[in-house]
Amino acid sequence: MPGLLQALLVVGLGAFWGVSPALNKVLGWAGLPVSHILAFSGAGVGVGLIVLQRALGGKLRLGRREALYGLGCGILLNVPWGIGLLAVRHVPVTLYSVVVSSTPMWTYGLALLVGRERMSLMRVSALAVGFASSLAVILTRQGASISQIDSWLLAAMSLPLMYAFYNVYTSAAWPKGMEPLTAGIVESFASSLLAVPVVLWLDPVHSLSDFHRGYWLLAAAIAMWVLERVCFFSMIQRFGPVTTVQAVYVSTPAGVLFGLALFAEKADSWLWVSLALVMLALWLNNRAIAKAR
Repeated sequence: MPGLLQALLVVGLGAFWGVSPALNKVLGWAGLPVSHILAFSGAGVGVGLIVLQRALGGKLRLGRREALYGLGCGILLNVPWGIGLLAVRHVPVTLYSVVVSSTPMWTYGLALLVGRERMSLMRVSALAVGFASSLAVILTRQGASISQIDSWLLAAMSLPLMYAFYNVYTSAAWPKGMEPLTAGIVESFASSLLAVPVVLWLDPVHSLSDFHRGYWLLAAAIAMWVLERVCFFSMIQRFGPVTTVQAVYVSTPAGVLFGLALFAEKADSWLWVSLALVMLALWLNNRAIAKAR
């Protein structure tokens, strides 16, 4: 059952991550400033998690350790998320989705470096197969040649390393006894508060008329991100950062699928090859963890 739960959480989290690039591009098309997305989504997710925590009979226990943890998470999350929100407005969704798929490789390398993970041949194999699934997509997509790489794609390519620091920090700095919902709450409000100065400086709200129909889409996205944060922090606490970011091997083909559906790209046999490799990577990873236990 633990192995099945882990697989379901990985697939679920990967599905959330898979739709996010397409959703973020649509939010950009709707004219929402990046600072508004960061500030309003952080506050909205924080409120949603508090409501969920109270509904489940929990209570928010907030102290200095939890506040500092949330601040660290907020900083390490806002930087790559903000860059990603900008980059996806200029980079095709399919290409963006596969670029960020190298996050597990960077996370595993960083976790090894700081002593959070041990060397495992099967896990390294899982990472290699998962990365191959990304290559199967990126190297066969139109516009994936080296000559097409521009500054926005280079910005997107910097995201995996940034997210690696975030992933390892969320696990290594976890305050003892803190519940996953509390982690999501303190991070979300910290993320929102850190974005407020940018809103006031670059994108101030002058009147209610500034909130156009695109903000309804943001409200729907916030509801989805509440569930994503619950899934993410539950996995970080229970399985660690390296296993959690295996979800990117689900989000890669999922992101491609959403890109195909929403942006009129064509599917080909390489897409199905990528999906098959994804499932093999997940199986190898789960087998490695099962043997370790």
